[in-house]
Amino acid sequence: MPDWSLAILLAILLSQRSTWYWVLPLIGLHDYLLFWSVWVVFPFAVLAALLLMYADIRLAPGQHQRWVGLVMVCIPLLFAGLGWLSWLLTITLTVWLWSYLSVKREKAYVEPA
Repeated sequence: MPDWSLAILLAILLSQRSTWYWVLPLIGLHDYLLFWSVWVVFPFAVLAALLLMYADIRLAPGQHQRWVGLVMVCIPLLFAGLGWLSWLLTITLTVWLWSYLSVKREKAYVEPA
């Protein structure tokens, strides 16, 4: 079974980096409630958010840095005891939600000609 809460939070962060100020505390809460520690995914999520902000400013927004951020946050789940299938389902759900939220956001900001 995928980690639904982390997948939703990561998809929100990856689709729009300006949501970091409320997504990161929720990822910390996710870690605390699930693993009884905030040192599993939270530090990597902070690094991923910083990477996204820095890379978007320096290189322009793109998928390359978002894929690196996704992998950076999801790899620690394997070391925390999440099974391979659950890990793969979490990444799949994150990518699907990220794609959905990105398309939905683009449609909302497109102005008629």
